Amino acid sequence: MTDLLNIILNKMPNWIHPRDTEGRTALHYAASVGYEKGVDYGFFPLHLASYAAHVEVVQQLLKQEYSLEPTETLDKDGRNILHLAVEGGKFRMVRHILQSTDTEVSNMINGQDANGNTPLHLATLHCLSKIVHALTWDKRVNLNLVNKRYQTALAAFKPSPNPSFRQQLTRSALMSAGMQSKNSILSSPIKIPPPGEKNMRKCNNDSRSMEPYKDRINTLMLVSTLIVTTAFSATVPGGTNSSDPGQGMALMLNRIWFKLFIFCNTVSMYGAFIVTIILIWAQLGDITLALLALKVASTLLGITVATLCLAFLAAVHLVISDLSWLATSSLVLGLLFIFLLLLLYILLWFPSSSRNPVVRYISYYPFLLLASVVEPDED
Repeated sequence: MTDLLNIILNKMPNWIHPRDTEGRTALHYAASVGYEKGVDYGFFPLHLASYAAHVEVVQQLLKQEYSLEPTETLDKDGRNILHLAVEGGKFRMVRHILQSTDTEVSNMINGQDANGNTPLHLATLHCLSKIVHALTWDKRVNLNLVNKRYQTALAAFKPSPNPSFRQQLTRSALMSAGMQSKNSILSSPIKIPPPGEKNMRKCNNDSRSMEPYKDRINTLMLVSTLIVTTAFSATVPGGTNSSDPGQGMALMLNRIWFKLFIFCNTVSMYGAFIVTIILIWAQLGDITLALLALKVASTLLGITVATLCLAFLAAVHLVISDLSWLATSSLVLGLLFIFLLLLLYILLWFPSSSRNPVVRYISYYPFLLLASVVEPDED
């Protein structure tokens, strides 16, 4: 019977809410025949539709005169339909509920279950980054509500030692929203260190390990070395003058594309040299210095890669400019691929945990793009 009911609920979800001539729903019949799984959790038809992300069914149920208010339809664990939509990982359902202007629906947003967990707590615990992102952007959500363990959603979040990208996205969404790790400074006792202890801690080495960053440093150094080699060995487009006057001078010296080639190639080579030196500093063993070096080197490396691509584009365009259709096609394709290259490189900087409103707004769509890649829609 269970398998048959599951098939019916999946194929015909609208069958769960009609009443018979005596006003009884499928839930009433489940109770009358002793179907324990159907009633043990106190599920209403509204719960089932929300958990399965049947948005249209939920809309119809909320419109029915006989339907209870959403805040009154709680299961035995005190969860409302938003809790269940989050539990099911149904982003589309959560987004629909958040878009509702109904007062009763809005009251569910900060609803707490039997353990004191809000929908944001549950989304965080399950690392549902898209749902966490949607909730933290809703101004009605109280970010600092605590559960019965006196934990905010951020305090309840326990990433693994080597966090997955989904965990990083989830933490970033919480941090950028300005969430506090604890609801009050009184949640942890204030300790005054003995004289000299504070300064001693400052002198101690950072306990964080360099190990997770070594591969990244070595990879960036390899890329910067390749850029230096490529830029230095670049052939002057068009060749040089082999006779006097001006022997050895570039034949296309006065062409605008030649000037662009020289400028971009120069920036690329010297920029890559600087990146290499910065990364040598990163290998001195100090984690703070290494993280700073990685941040600066990564930014500069992106510039050197982009300018190297522009130098190649300028050189190719320069030597085929007499054939207009080929030159135009090459230019368009080159600019398109450079744009894609920069887009992919910029995405490496996200997610951002910055609380700066401007940075947060800039990060909005890149965050959703990354979350969609690592967290396929489960609707």
